[in-house]
Amino acid sequence: MKITFCGAARQVTGSMHLLELESGYRVLIDCGLDYEQQREFHRGAKVNFPFMPSSIDLMILTHAHIDHSGNIPTLVRQGFEGKILCTPPTAELTGSLLLDSLKIMEMEMRKKEANRKKGKKGNNQGSIYGYRDLTEALERMITLPFDKDFEVNEFLSIRFQEAGHILGAASVKMTIQEKGKQRVVGFTGDLGNYSSKLMKDPTPFEGIDYLITESTYGGRVHAAKRTPEEELMHYIDETCVKQPGRLVIPAFSVGRTQAIIFALNELYQQGRLPAIKFFVDSPLAIRTTDTYAKYSEYMNEESQQFMHRYGSLFDFEYLEYISDKRDSEKVQDHYEPCVIISAAGMVEGGRIQEHVRNNIRNTYCTILIAGFCAEGTLGHRLLSGQGHVHINGKEFPVFSKVEKTDAFSAHPDHAGLKQFIEASGGKNLKGIFLVHGEEASMLSLASDLELNDYKNVFVPEKLEQFEVM
Repeated sequence: MKITFCGAARQVTGSMHLLELESGYRVLIDCGLDYEQQREFHRGAKVNFPFMPSSIDLMILTHAHIDHSGNIPTLVRQGFEGKILCTPPTAELTGSLLLDSLKIMEMEMRKKEANRKKGKKGNNQGSIYGYRDLTEALERMITLPFDKDFEVNEFLSIRFQEAGHILGAASVKMTIQEKGKQRVVGFTGDLGNYSSKLMKDPTPFEGIDYLITESTYGGRVHAAKRTPEEELMHYIDETCVKQPGRLVIPAFSVGRTQAIIFALNELYQQGRLPAIKFFVDSPLAIRTTDTYAKYSEYMNEESQQFMHRYGSLFDFEYLEYISDKRDSEKVQDHYEPCVIISAAGMVEGGRIQEHVRNNIRNTYCTILIAGFCAEGTLGHRLLSGQGHVHINGKEFPVFSKVEKTDAFSAHPDHAGLKQFIEASGGKNLKGIFLVHGEEASMLSLASDLELNDYKNVFVPEKLEQFEVM
């Protein structure tokens, strides 16, 4: 059996890993968009997979986030004909995210076509995939529940278990039978933070030989000293109560937005929120919030008890969901203190860029980054303390405050990663492979594990291949 690390190797985005069995059966685990490398989305900028898509027999999708799912329609377009296994919430969320991603790509293509007609450099090619490819990809999805074995063939069975990252996110336990031997590989996908606002804690693996684990926050400790509710109240009080300001929160449409709304709802039910407007300005977040409500049984006991008591996780008096573009523009004319929650979390694309652009010169504004931002993104540039940033080709001075909070992190920190690894076999594992993290984070976690007598800890390079015996 061979494992090739095709993406998210010594970087965070672009998750894609290839498992090849002795029988020749090939399984692709995730097929994500690489934010660090993939900047062009027209068909001339063809995605060059390091394998023939038609050679893949099966795909496993751990969860819906675009850095794990974003290239699936392109895989289909280039010849993949197999099935895609995932959980029911992942299938529904992925459909929403991929459709939104395609709309963004088409919008970018229209802008470039307009520039081309004006004599500027550009092209008039379509996006890297189309609606037909997207529809076909979604039709290939077969949904499986958590905690039940599924026999793919005589050589391979898989089991999904709770990863705790976002709704429906799965870790995958793969049992391989070859040449009279059984080997068990655990692949975490993205793990969730322990004691999440909405999601259950990640379930550790049992009886695995090899572990492939994300390492996003290797070497880092979540710095938030306050609970998510107290963190929000702190910034609301400082920005919207003590001064007539705006709190702008870039948040991923899936996971982060729902956790923030739920925390605000808890504060509202406790009578602690000021009587100001809270805008959720993201059509995608609205759709995915409906999916969260639909699959509430996948969430933790705290959220289910809250819903039973108050009837809704994601609705309260001061909250207003903004879907229509014209209503979004009207938010800028709301001159009273307010909170604006909008996508995307790394401030790359979506309506959040407009809110940042319109408020970045406002000294009464705080931009609160509520999650990880990959290098090269606008969110990363804001967090680096740059005095000027470029947004849609224009330079803007940064007069607003830029803050960061880990209170809503959807990943475990260094200690949480070690906790999961130890609970999944620890020093008894034959090999530990660290993926999905910046190189420094991976090396920090690997060094700590090795100092504590863990053996065979690997930090694969991109396209590095390992024989698993």
